[in-house]
Amino acid sequence: MNLSTAKNVALSYIEASDREIIQWFRKDLKVDEKADLSPVTVADRNAEEILRKKISKAFPGHGIIGEEFGEENSSAEWVWTIDPIDGTRSFIRGIPLFSSLIALLHHGEPVMGVISFPALGQTAWAVQGKGAFCGKKRLRVSSRSKLEGAVVATADLYCFRKKKCMRLFERLSARAEMIRTYPDAFGHFMAISGSVDVMVDPLAYVWDYAPCKILAKESGGSFANFSGNKNSIREETAVVGNPKLVGQVRNLYKKTKGKKN
Repeated sequence: MNLSTAKNVALSYIEASDREIIQWFRKDLKVDEKADLSPVTVADRNAEEILRKKISKAFPGHGIIGEEFGEENSSAEWVWTIDPIDGTRSFIRGIPLFSSLIALLHHGEPVMGVISFPALGQTAWAVQGKGAFCGKKRLRVSSRSKLEGAVVATADLYCFRKKKCMRLFERLSARAEMIRTYPDAFGHFMAISGSVDVMVDPLAYVWDYAPCKILAKESGGSFANFSGNKNSIREETAVVGNPKLVGQVRNLYKKTKGKKN
């Protein structure tokens, strides 16, 4: 499998799905509620259908894991992950920070990923061993060495409450110069591009984390879970960005274990 070819194909696919998404943006559309109480719209569903059809036609032996339509041949050697709209709540409210995500997994690990921001007109990508880019600009994480003075991006507070790790958020607030709530892949991209120093995300899924992990690695950064050593895209927690700060956030989390949140 030529990963550079896969990247080019993914970029062409996501252009098509982005066009579908943008035609629904800031329009009066019906919002449905999924079983997990998260919102979904016709734009989410249509965009994922576009991507699934294109992937299945071009790569019939590959698996697919998508947020809206589930898994198909997900034990295959090569598997694509799709999140057609990461940040559907932002999309619904007309906030342009939502994204579209595609990644290619090889034996379960991301080797190519794309993060597109349809309303911002920006697309970032990474290929294993080839670096991470946004347009022609190579992406690099920040070089800050300490949490003191750092700008930290986080997911929404309800995610910290739901995962019972408010103590981590409080400790981050006490140590960092600034906490900014940049949820979803936008926050990860801010850390991957060095605009913030680290992203702390207590609640997301494989289709969210897969492209973020390969972009983080190829921008000189780290992707890690709050605890453990697997650095898994299936763990539901992630710290992304400057490797030194990723380690410091994990140490903060370790100190909060066993304390009441």
